[in-house]
Amino acid sequence: MMTLEPRLSVQVLGHGRSWPGARPVSNAELLALDPEQQGRSPEALEALGRKLTARLGFSQRYLARLPSSDGARADEETSESLALAAARRALGGRSGAEVEAFIHGTTTTSRYTGSQAAAILGQLGSHAAAYELKAGCSTSLASLHLAVALLGSGYGNVLVSCAETLSKVMNPALKETWFILADGGASVWLRREDVAPDFEIQRCLYATDGRLVDLYTTPGKLPPDKATLEQCGYCMFGDGARLREEALRRYREMLQALFPDGRGLERIRWVVAHQINRKLIEQVCQESGLNARLIWSADRFGNLGGTSVLFSLSEALEQGLFAPGDSVLLMSVGGGLSFAMQHWVKR
Repeated sequence: MMTLEPRLSVQVLGHGRSWPGARPVSNAELLALDPEQQGRSPEALEALGRKLTARLGFSQRYLARLPSSDGARADEETSESLALAAARRALGGRSGAEVEAFIHGTTTTSRYTGSQAAAILGQLGSHAAAYELKAGCSTSLASLHLAVALLGSGYGNVLVSCAETLSKVMNPALKETWFILADGGASVWLRREDVAPDFEIQRCLYATDGRLVDLYTTPGKLPPDKATLEQCGYCMFGDGARLREEALRRYREMLQALFPDGRGLERIRWVVAHQINRKLIEQVCQESGLNARLIWSADRFGNLGGTSVLFSLSEALEQGLFAPGDSVLLMSVGGGLSFAMQHWVKR
């Protein structure tokens, strides 16, 4: 596990978020789609929905496809369309031709062999370098890790846009995935700025353990075949308990790598973490002595997988949460197995 110390000063030129649909889908609405819940009253579904919120931490989410859907609609949102919408918000009306490099992260690409990153950049009117990343639920930070490298190598600015449509890999046999997985996009446009920066990216790391690639994944192989489709082989499946154990271990390892013996952790004011298990993140903070505020949007938007860190970061920037001098810790562990952490300081 290699820790980098780029000490990179950046300006946030823009940021934005996106999600499908005009309104969120509640737990009760998802329960109403479950054949096992047929016959229950609306009041009973609402009560059960509240119990699910207390247990899982998710009360609503935005979905491109409902779990009862028979297939894709012609107007259905994709990870490409969500990433494009978020990128346009980050540009804020400025021309895509100003983008010098583009990084798109997703684990739910809507193109088989074609480059979704190039397609998005083309719709923004740019012919710049386009990169596409897949790193499980660490995709946001893997993308930012590459952005740091590109800015350090000479690119003046880099646009990062991540998106997921996890509703398309919900597992009918694992009903919890209905209430955990969600769809959305987020984008951040960064420029290297040494004179009047918004942030200094002080330290970062990104690593993988391919021995655990199948711990939590969609096991179906490509190209798709009918038999695997009929057996839900392209739906999310895995060992959640084992993944939780691995996540705890990796978070502890990363904190030790970035803050040996806990030195400097007392200065962390904000934590932006991958958002699937708040209790796990709170446990990591408590054990390590991290006395920081947790930025959390999953209760309202669900688990956005590889987009979650970038999504919460964009929301925090939108709300102006960070004050000069604030230290911000971004961290994630996801399927793959992938794990990443970055330390930013607001200037």
